[in-house]
Amino acid sequence: MASSDDEAETLPVPPVSNYHFVDHKEEPISFSILPIKWDEGERLEGSQEPVFLHGTVDNGLQKVYKQVTAWRFNISGSKPEISVLSKENVWITLQKPRKSFEDTIRTILITVHCLHALKRNPDTSSKSLWDLLAKTFR
Repeated sequence: MASSDDEAETLPVPPVSNYHFVDHKEEPISFSILPIKWDEGERLEGSQEPVFLHGTVDNGLQKVYKQVTAWRFNISGSKPEISVLSKENVWITLQKPRKSFEDTIRTILITVHCLHALKRNPDTSSKSLWDLLAKTFR
C-alpha cells in the first residue's frame, strides 16, 4: 500500500533529547509560556506567538524542528513525562534538555518531578524529597 506525505506527517515523533525552545526571534524561551492541555477534548483558545522546538531524535542522528502549541505532563508512570503538542497535532515526548537550556526550564522540571514523587509517596519527608530532587538534578 502506498503512503502519502499526509500520512507521514501524522506518524509519532520519537522522544526528543538535547532540546530547547525558541520564539519567532530565535530567542530561548520556556515551553511553560504555552497553554497546558489537560485533556484531549480541550480546545486551545486565542492566538499566541509561535514557539519552536529544536532537538534531536535517534541518539542525535536526526534533527527535529517543529512549531508547538501546547504542553502537558504525566506523573502516573515510573518517571515523570513532559510532552509538547506539535502544530500537526502530534504529541512529542521530551527527554533530556540541552545543557545550556536547563536553567531556562529548571523550575518546571523540578515542579513536575516533585509532583511525581509526592504522588507516588504522599507521606515522604521533606528531607527525602529534597534528597531525591538533588540526586535527580545534579
